[in-house]
Amino acid sequence: MPVHAIEITLTRTVDAAELEAAQKESALLLAAAGDRRRLVVLVAAKDERRAVRKVWKRLGGVLPIDVLCSLFPGLDGKYLMSIPMSEEVQARIQCFAAAEQKTPEEYLQQAIAQALARDRSLRRARLEHSLDELLRTYGLEEVTVAAAR
Repeated sequence: MPVHAIEITLTRTVDAAELEAAQKESALLLAAAGDRRRLVVLVAAKDERRAVRKVWKRLGGVLPIDVLCSLFPGLDGKYLMSIPMSEEVQARIQCFAAAEQKTPEEYLQQAIAQALARDRSLRRARLEHSLDELLRTYGLEEVTVAAAR
């Protein structure tokens, strides 16, 4: 059976004892990032969707999970994400999707892509503004030497 790497983003940092208890209860091996808000788990399942469901089933009530995401993109170049939502939020997304004649999955995919594009654009604009400020105050050589350090 294939093994799938799933990244778990938590709503808060967990301590070592909480992480150990989750491992024991779920029988899954968890690797924590330094900030202990992100974990990675390897799950044996027929496909990624089943792997994600298995993680929710075993860890959903044990850890404060915010988002599950495949660690690597699929053959289509996309990542699989699983985000818990209240029934009210699901209903609103279904309404928005229906208004645009899309499935909820297509609607969310487009909304996330647009948000990421806005974020990239905003970060680029902030960087350009910061560089302009630096170059008004310091010479190009001073900025280059400082960046090289």
